[in-house]
Amino acid sequence: MAEHCPTIGGLSENGFNPEFDLKQLVSDPTNSMHIWGWLVSGFLVLVTITISSHTINEHLQHYCTPNIQRHKVRVVAYPAAYAILAWLSYLKYNYETVLLFFARLFESFAVYNLFMCLQAYLEPFRIRNEGRKEEITTKVLGIYNFKLKSKWGLHFRVITDILVLQFPIWNILSALISIFAQIKGVYCDGQFSPQGAYIYLATIQFISLSIILMALFTYLSVFSEEWKEGNIRAHGMFWCVKGPIMVIFYLGDITLAILGYFEVIKDKPATTSSGTYWPAAAIKNGYYVLIICLCMAFVAILMQIYFGLDAKEYQTEQPEFSYFDALSDGFLAYIPQFIKNVFMCGGDTVVLAKKRIHLRKHRRLSDDEIDLIPTANKDADYNNSPSIHEYLAQPLPSLQTNKYEQDRHHQHNFNALPLEPLGGSNTTSTDKEEKEDALIVSSASLSQFKSHDLERK
Repeated sequence: MAEHCPTIGGLSENGFNPEFDLKQLVSDPTNSMHIWGWLVSGFLVLVTITISSHTINEHLQHYCTPNIQRHKVRVVAYPAAYAILAWLSYLKYNYETVLLFFARLFESFAVYNLFMCLQAYLEPFRIRNEGRKEEITTKVLGIYNFKLKSKWGLHFRVITDILVLQFPIWNILSALISIFAQIKGVYCDGQFSPQGAYIYLATIQFISLSIILMALFTYLSVFSEEWKEGNIRAHGMFWCVKGPIMVIFYLGDITLAILGYFEVIKDKPATTSSGTYWPAAAIKNGYYVLIICLCMAFVAILMQIYFGLDAKEYQTEQPEFSYFDALSDGFLAYIPQFIKNVFMCGGDTVVLAKKRIHLRKHRRLSDDEIDLIPTANKDADYNNSPSIHEYLAQPLPSLQTNKYEQDRHHQHNFNALPLEPLGGSNTTSTDKEEKEDALIVSSASLSQFKSHDLERK
């Protein structure tokens, strides 16, 4: 049965809903491969749940560093939640799009919490290096040199936040768009048709994934010394989260779509009158779920190593948080914290933009204009330099110009000489001597005034 685009609208996939009767494994084993696949994926889900639950339970019993552990337990829950939803989409293929929508949500939240966990590990280093401008040149992936003027500055931190947070935000939007497109019948999952939304969403997903990969690779490389100093397993934590995302996208989405496009994966007709006709899309979904469950079981083992308890957390016998308080802080408080941090990233972006505007206006002054400012005034301006908010609250430049013009009118020209009356040919020698004496006194007064003025300045 060939696939067409657009398709019939609705959340169900062509009404396809195969039976999973375990008796068929004995009566007709050759035509029950989907049941075998479902059982194997179910076993992998149980393995994933068991390992992830053990890791989370250890953290909740030794909840000593909540600013770090709250992000760890959320990341560790990601493989189990994703595997369960994928397994359910195997059982209920007609609701695959809706179920995998929630799986994408957990994937997005895992990426976000990975980054926030690394930020929490770096917080003591940020406090120690606050206000320090440290230049660094590093080689990312051994491919290109990256030069940074200030690794602890606001600019690099905000840019990294934007490049990382764009992926989970886009992932959520992509899942919502895919559901609406499926309802309208224009999603066309796995088809490279320009009439379907799948090809466009997959392209944007590829770009978004590439951006966050380069951002995180650069981030890990810039702070490599801090990871070593703090004995932080940052690279292992990174691959525990981004590894399965890359495998699922490149091997599950792209490769299986290509195999279906070239009819390597094709429809399987029923061999008996009571058999099930399997479309290529359903077979591809079975392989897709197996890839997900196998990948998540392997990742759950790695997370026990890289997201497990630190030595400091093991040594603390009586944590400040009880088990249920830790459970509430780790999971129930997650959504409000996520929304808050996303808005805080936007606030930091506004602060950075205002700072750059202030610097750009300051650079417009020429060197001659800066030299005209007295040294004492420069020091006073530097010490009393307003913040970004105070700077924006200052009066407009036109009002400042008017004030300058008023001050200039009140200045006196002390260098001007007194005017002599006309008809000086009739003056006597005595008058000339009196005028010369008056001129000498005037010059002395002027010199005294200037010296007094300079001392005052």
